[in-house]
Amino acid sequence: MAIEHLANIRGGACYFIDLDPRWVKRLIGMGEMQMAKAYQEHVIDQAVTIIRHRDIKCIFTTPRLLESLSLRMSLADAGIRGVFAGGTTMTPQYVKFIQEEVLEGKINYAPTYGNTLMGLAISKKREPGEYSLTYYAPQPRAILRVVDPDDSTKIVDYGEYGRVELTTMTKEFFVPRFLERDEAIRRPECDEFPWDGVGDVRPFQSGTKAVIEGVY
Repeated sequence: MAIEHLANIRGGACYFIDLDPRWVKRLIGMGEMQMAKAYQEHVIDQAVTIIRHRDIKCIFTTPRLLESLSLRMSLADAGIRGVFAGGTTMTPQYVKFIQEEVLEGKINYAPTYGNTLMGLAISKKREPGEYSLTYYAPQPRAILRVVDPDDSTKIVDYGEYGRVELTTMTKEFFVPRFLERDEAIRRPECDEFPWDGVGDVRPFQSGTKAVIEGVY
């Protein structure tokens, strides 16, 4: 809805493609890799058709689908100027690959982190050659902390990994100290955002157990 609202304000049109990421994760979990690949190609087919036949300037997708889309067409040559992406782990190496190979160094790349409870936390601006991502929550409606996985009353030190904790407070509801299924590095405030950030987000305990992310 936020993307549709933004498009309307700017006088543009917003096109949606249905996607069931839970089904993809289930297929991968069952070992049905060919079926998962076929479903992904079905989604990409629709995206390619829209981009080729409509005046599209911005895309909101997942990194994995963005990578697949770039194998079918040059997004820069198609007129894409900006890409919002989120939903799966993005290591510094993967961010570098997306910017330099997938987007050919010609398209603005804006990684995001979020969910229905929080909304979107945007990543701070990075210097040339910097690929590690740090996200800052949309305070005051949402607050992110990085806490000790064994004692969520304790915040980890800067530079250390911990579990992501979210507090959301809006006119509609209040959700205090909800433990997310992610872990991240606690990062300090910056010029853009005078509060703590979360860096290099990845699935919780991904270093000790297998995690299926699928297209998300």
